This record gives sequence, structure tokens and C-alpha cells, in this order.
Amino acid sequence: MDKTEKLYHDLIRINSVSGNEKEIVYFIGSKLEEMGLKPHYSQYKDMENCVSVSTSIDSGKPGKKMLLIGHIDTVAFGEGWETDPLTPTVIGDRTYARGAMDMKGGDTAILETLEYFTQHKDEFTGEIIAAFVADEEVLSRGTYQLASEGLTADWAIMAECRFDNIAVGFRGRYTIDVTVHGKAVHTKYYPEEGENAIITAGKLAAEIEKLPTLQHPKLKHGTWCIRHIEGGNPNALIVPDSCYMLVERFTVPGESYETCEKQLKDLVKKMGIEDKVDIRLRPRDLPYMEPFSIPEDMDLVQTIRGHYKDVVGEDLPCAYDLSVCDSNILAGSLGIPTVTFGPSGGNMHMANEYGYLSHVLACKEIYIRTVKDMMK
Repeated sequence: MDKTEKLYHDLIRINSVSGNEKEIVYFIGSKLEEMGLKPHYSQYKDMENCVSVSTSIDSGKPGKKMLLIGHIDTVAFGEGWETDPLTPTVIGDRTYARGAMDMKGGDTAILETLEYFTQHKDEFTGEIIAAFVADEEVLSRGTYQLASEGLTADWAIMAECRFDNIAVGFRGRYTIDVTVHGKAVHTKYYPEEGENAIITAGKLAAEIEKLPTLQHPKLKHGTWCIRHIEGGNPNALIVPDSCYMLVERFTVPGESYETCEKQLKDLVKKMGIEDKVDIRLRPRDLPYMEPFSIPEDMDLVQTIRGHYKDVVGEDLPCAYDLSVCDSNILAGSLGIPTVTFGPSGGNMHMANEYGYLSHVLACKEIYIRTVKDMMK
């Protein structure tokens, strides 16, 4: 078995469902030590199983910093598997197992790239940083933890599972709590008395989804979505005096929470209900993800596309994602120009997930060539 394939299989065999990353992170740490590298472990707060590991290779020559990053957690196994999700099952170029696509192939390619440069420090300048992060499938605690420790780089390659295109932009996202207040009375007095918060909320919800958003030439536009609504008591004859709405707001560059909040406040004022509506960003332990896009003609983008053409023999189009991922933290929050490109497969987050070994091998070669060119 090829060395790269063996490492790929070894990573797959480790159960690393989100919240259970400890075993795989120390396995990767041991691999780094075998290369002569020093692993740095980063635990998120008191969550002893939510641990990430990072390392670096210093060329000993002045230059820039390149970050190679991937997540080590997977989603749960689920039902419907035709094979054991922790046993790599090879059929042709496909390897079936949980994490085979998302994203232990990318982790393998990063590790193999590191091993190459530990033996060829004369082929680059500056510093190569690598990070293997926990919790991407849940709240991205691993990447946020590294960000809080001062992570910096001149460029980043997120080795997520997209092989047929290179993502250079992602939308951002906020979740907003909106509570509408009414006046409770016995329903027998309604509508002459009382004020139904559900009716007011319904009118407000319809107007929220009409609110304008900025347009983006590639990321299309922002969105407003009423994702949840609740109010009233089905077991009591009381006019609802409160109705809660969860508003999902996807954003494009140029939009921020402040602009979104202003739109909502202006709307409720226009409707004459500003004294009956509370608006707040839903609290969470971690920052929300900001939108970003980087120029398609940026040197990092064009270098990867050129080497993809040489290695794979096809053109690599640029792509823009309408959702969010850890790349938003790197580019949107830390300002690191970030591309998302790595080995892929099929049935992501489903039973019978599979990855392509050929993608892993190709990405390893493309990463090595890209680092050489960008860090001459």
C-alpha cells in the first residue's frame, strides 16, 4: 500500500466525531514529532476532547507565512451504511468510510506536504504553518481558539473537500432574536380588547423578508429568512402577549450586523411598532462569521489553478459559496487571504460517504508546488 494511502486509512480508522477529537489530534501530533516537528496543542476552554494541533516549519530564511489548515472532526455515523464507517473500504479509486471525503483526505495531503518540506527546507523561504482543528462541524471552536491565540499568515489554503473548483468567497451569517409584545386579555374580549402579538409578528415577518439586501457579482445577495416563530398558549384562553421569531440573515461583503439591525429598527419604526419589538443578536460564545471574497486574479488563486491544470489536466474554475465555513474566520475575521480547495468525494454527511485517493495524491502535489512558487 502506498504511504499516502496508509496514512489516509489510519486517519479514517480513528473515530473523531465532533466532541471526540482527542485521539486523532494526538495521533497527528505523533506524526508531526516523527517528522521532527513540535506539535502545539490548543484546548478549547475546559472541553478536554475539543483539542486542535498546529505546528510550523521555519525555512531559516526571511519570507512570508503560508497556512495549511483542515478540520479533524466528522459528523456522526448515522444509519444505512453498507460497510463499516470506520473501516476504509476501497472500491476502485473510491474509499468508503466516515470522513473519507470530509475531510481526512485533506488532512492527509497537508501532513504529506509537511513531510516533504521538512526534508526540503532549501526549497522555500519564510514559514509554513499547519493546523488541524476540532469542532468544525459544530461551532468551529478549534479555529476560533487558534484565532484567539494570535494566528496570522499571509495566505491560507483550507483543505476542505472541493476538488472541482476553488472557493474564493463565502457569505456571512447572523442569527437575530426578535420578540414582539402584545397585550393579554381573555380571548372572549378579543379583538375589541387586547393585542395579539402573533398577528403583529406575522405582519412584521412578511415585511422582514421584503427588506433589501446588497448585491454581489458572485455571491448573489444577502437573505432574510424567518426560521422559527412561536407564541401563545394552546391550553389557555389568553390573547398572546408575546411572539418570538428567529431571523436568519446571510450577508455579502459590505453588510454587517450594524447595517442589518438598522434595517430592522427602521422597519419597526415605519410600521409604528418600535415600542413593541425587541431586537438583538442571538448570544453565542463565539463570534459570528463575516462574509468575504478575494480577487480571482490573486497570485495564490492563479498559482493553484495553474498547478491544477498541470497535475490534473483540466481547468479549475473559481467558485463562491452561499453558506459559511472556517474559511470565514480566517479571511472574514482575521483578514488572511484564504482559498478553499482539497480532496473530495461523495455522499458527504450521509451513509456510504467516500473519498477519492487520486484527489489526495493530486492535492499533495499541488500544495507542494504552490508553496514552492509562493514562497520562493
